[in-house]
Amino acid sequence: MAQSFDTMAFKVGSFVLLVVLTAVASVFYIGIKKDLFSETITFYVTTDSGDNIERGIPVRLSGFNIGQVRRVNLDALDHIKIEISIFEKYRKWFREDTRISLEQEGVIGNSYLKVLPGSDASPELEPESTIALNKVGGLSELLTEAQPVMENLKAIVANVKTITDIFVQEDGPVQRILANLETMSSKLTDEQGLIHYIAVSPEPVLKLEGILSQADQAMGQADQAMTQAGSLLGNATARVEDIAPMQKELLELIREAKDILAQMRGLREDLGPTLSNVEALTANVSNATTDLITLRRKSEYTLRLGTELLERLNNTWPLNRGRPPATDRDWPSP
Repeated sequence: MAQSFDTMAFKVGSFVLLVVLTAVASVFYIGIKKDLFSETITFYVTTDSGDNIERGIPVRLSGFNIGQVRRVNLDALDHIKIEISIFEKYRKWFREDTRISLEQEGVIGNSYLKVLPGSDASPELEPESTIALNKVGGLSELLTEAQPVMENLKAIVANVKTITDIFVQEDGPVQRILANLETMSSKLTDEQGLIHYIAVSPEPVLKLEGILSQADQAMGQADQAMTQAGSLLGNATARVEDIAPMQKELLELIREAKDILAQMRGLREDLGPTLSNVEALTANVSNATTDLITLRRKSEYTLRLGTELLERLNNTWPLNRGRPPATDRDWPSP
């Protein structure tokens, strides 16, 4: 009986010991998984408001929990000092240019401190160093920041409403402008309007064709006038060349030759207006529009002057030997 009791006690003791060892092993396992036995270092975060900050909220780096808030103290007015505990293995991410901000999970989720690691070139922070909380997140803070934007949106909506009221006002400036534009467009597109006259009416094309036809006629007459003027100059040159065989006779009659030279100077002076008229006629023909009657008179006057020149040459000594003197004619001026 005693032996049976001892066996029972041994079994119970072994079971209890096994349960205790299992519990201790589980605690150690969970502690290792949760970094409960990891070494930690302390940093301080300062801010001017303790809203949404309390003991136990996590400290996260890239979504991983690397520590938690241990204490929140009010050192002075608008000066909150937050003590955070960080696992030693994450110490390398805390440098002089590291920043910490208060974030929130979703719109109404729990708050947490988010660590923005510094650059590798910046030196590491010593334990118990202080970092400023440079950004405060959360719904209330977002609403506070969005308040000026909402006020601006209200002002914009009011301005848009005023503008739309002006547009729909029957006697407003916009409606008057639209009415004036409609009147102008109707006048332009009317049968008496400019657009209809230019795009539809055949009258401008007919007028332009008439002007071009008259210009072609004027150019043809100008070509004829130039041809006749060239013939006149050729005849005058031929008459002068006929005088060459008479050089001996001219040497004997120097006194008479002087008179001939004087007469030739007079003829030259008479020929000058003829050439001027030809040049003026050419210029006028280039810019001719509808004044073809004046052009024709100038051409006839030029031909008559050339004919008179030939007759005066024929009447000039020694070309007029044995010929009756020509009668003077009164030619009409152009």
